[in-house]
Amino acid sequence: MTCTVEALGLYKVYPGGVEAVKGVDITARSGRTSLMGPNGSGKTTTLSMIAGALKPTRGSVTVCGYDVWGAEWLDARRKIGYAPQDMPFRVRLSGMDNLVWYGLLKGLSLGEARRRARELAEVLDMGDYLGRSVASYSGGMRRRLSIAAAMMGYPEVLILDEPASGLDPRAREELWRLIEVTLKDVLVIYSTHIPEEAARHSNMVYIFNEGVVAASGSPEELISRYSPKPKIIVYTREDVEPIRVDGLEPQVISRGIYMYTVDDPSQGVRMIVDAYSIRGAPIERVETRKPGLEEVFFTVTGRRLEEVEA
Repeated sequence: MTCTVEALGLYKVYPGGVEAVKGVDITARSGRTSLMGPNGSGKTTTLSMIAGALKPTRGSVTVCGYDVWGAEWLDARRKIGYAPQDMPFRVRLSGMDNLVWYGLLKGLSLGEARRRARELAEVLDMGDYLGRSVASYSGGMRRRLSIAAAMMGYPEVLILDEPASGLDPRAREELWRLIEVTLKDVLVIYSTHIPEEAARHSNMVYIFNEGVVAASGSPEELISRYSPKPKIIVYTREDVEPIRVDGLEPQVISRGIYMYTVDDPSQGVRMIVDAYSIRGAPIERVETRKPGLEEVFFTVTGRRLEEVEA
C-alpha cells in the first residue's frame, strides 16, 4: 500500500500575530514533491508542521493514514524521516556515532543501529568519512549525513528542507544523483528556492508565496498552464515607457524593465530592439528566457523570484 501525506488547511500564526502559513493544502502520494518559493515564503514552516516538529495553529496532517497531531502521533512519526537545514549533530563525534545516536532515538538496538549506519553510509557514498569527526565534514558530506540520519528509522516518508542549499553545482548534482538512486521507494517531500531543481527533481510542485500556495501541479502542467511561451525581458532607463511592439503587449516588471511573451525569440528580439531604437529609447540589456518554473512564479505572483530573494 502506497503511503500518502495529506495536509489540509494548515495555518501557523506566531506570537504577535505574524501569519507564516495561511491555509495551505498539500497532498503527496508518490515520487518526489517539492515546495518551491523564495526564502520566507512559508516552505520551512509547512515542512516542520508536516514532519511533526512544529504544531499548526489550525489544520490537520495525516501520514500513511495516521494523524500526526492527534492520538496516533507516535504511529505517524514512525513513518517519517526529517532532515531540517541545520540538523543537530555532535560535531566532535564521528559520523558513525551520530548515526547510531539517531538510530537509538528511533528505537533501534545498538547492533541494528550500527548495521543501518554502515548500510546507509555505503549507499550514500560516504566512504571513510563515517569514522571521522563531523567537524571535518564538507557541506556536501554533512548533507549526506543528514539524509542518512533521517533514514535511520526506515521511514516511508522523507522530508528534506533545502537539501542542496549552499552546495556548489557539482556537489548539488551529486547529492541529487544519490537521492534519486537511494530513495526510489521512499516518498520524498522537499523544499527549494531553485526553480530548475524543482523542475528536474520532482513530479509535483507547490509554488509558495507569502505563506500561501500560489499554484500547484507537475512541472509540465505548470509551465503549460502559466508560461508556455518564451519570454524576452528588456532593460532600459527608468524614465522609458514600455512600448507595444506589433501586437506584443509588454508586462511591467518594474520601471524600465519590461517583459514580452513571444513565439519566436530571435524574431521577437529584432522587432523589440528596432521598436525601441526608432523611439530613441536606449536598451541596456535584453534577456531571453525559455519557459520554466521561474516564469511560472512571476505569472502567478506578479513578482520576480530573484527580486523576492534579494
